[in-house]
Amino acid sequence: MLKRAVSAALRSGFRSAPLPVMLVFTFLLGTLAGVSAGIQHATARDLLRADGAQRLVVSPLDSKGTIGQLNAEKLEMIRSIPGVEWAVGDYVSSIRSPEDSPLPRFSLATHSWGSYVPPPITSGSVVDGLKPGQVVVPSHSQGVDFTRHLGRTVLFAYSSEAEDTPPPSSEDGAEQAADLQRKPPLVSETIELEIVATYDARWHADGPETAYLSPVTAAKLASAADGKTASLLRITNGADRVGVMVEDSHDPEVVAERLRETGLGTFPLPLRERKMIATVDTWRYIALGGLLVGAALFGVFTFRRNRAEEPLPRVAGVAAVSGLAAAVPATVLGMLGALALRAPMEAFLGLRIDWWMLVPSPAWILLGMLLPALVAAAGASVPRAGRRQLSA
Repeated sequence: MLKRAVSAALRSGFRSAPLPVMLVFTFLLGTLAGVSAGIQHATARDLLRADGAQRLVVSPLDSKGTIGQLNAEKLEMIRSIPGVEWAVGDYVSSIRSPEDSPLPRFSLATHSWGSYVPPPITSGSVVDGLKPGQVVVPSHSQGVDFTRHLGRTVLFAYSSEAEDTPPPSSEDGAEQAADLQRKPPLVSETIELEIVATYDARWHADGPETAYLSPVTAAKLASAADGKTASLLRITNGADRVGVMVEDSHDPEVVAERLRETGLGTFPLPLRERKMIATVDTWRYIALGGLLVGAALFGVFTFRRNRAEEPLPRVAGVAAVSGLAAAVPATVLGMLGALALRAPMEAFLGLRIDWWMLVPSPAWILLGMLLPALVAAAGASVPRAGRRQLSA
């Protein structure tokens, strides 16, 4: 008898708005709970490890609050701030395969080791930072298996501004000379780098296809493309960003505020991920609110379609079982929806997200399954109780 009543309630519910609304928000709750869990797990593993919680990043952009260039003077000022353990300037450039290289064609952006949280090393090791002439690369990139070259010295190409340019000899030489003055040509140079470690290629929180060099080597390559010496680059243009490690005895937020007071746009390293988690959690609670409204309306609808003489426990039981029967598959489908988003999330965040990370906590799973049943039962009970009070 109860089974027949539940089936009838579900069939009628699908023809009305409350049940579909409850199902949609239950599905969204399961999906968002899984997405939030995945981001939190990946952030804790890939960013907050290796003292990631104690790291700050100084942006070179004036829109972020930085005044002037992140030159050598600013770098020394950062290191003098109380609570700063060390600071590393990031000098961005690129390396690629030489034209006559036996390796497939590839190109990697280069950053200074220490300016960001270290990537997850899969082979080799880095002890006390990188030395000049050493490089850390992805395990696989653009058809190249760099793990096969671990421990070897490999020839890489990089761009350098041409030192001497022959004077133009054509009739429109003046126009060509003006073009050369505006943008000197770049030539390809080579450098030998020892591959001391490789990291998980799925990790690209610091940008895709990235190699890490010592700050000295990174500045050398960046200055070559700019037609300057490394020392002149540090004095003039400065770094593209500065990675700051805060001492364990100091609060990173306090140190960040001190840096901001000196005219440096500073923020915690996992700021983007924290904002994303907060956004996902906001939508998760919106979905929870929609679920509550839909379940309550479904309970009221169940009460109205039942005869007035039916006992209250039976009406509430039909609403509860119907809500549970609808919520369980909706929650499971929501969790599967979060699993389907694993690859896009990895590509967007640059963090490694395993399938188990996307499973919500048991509390949220039970909430998604049981709450619709409880609220639907309450929604079916309230009108009957109110009618009894009025009749009394």
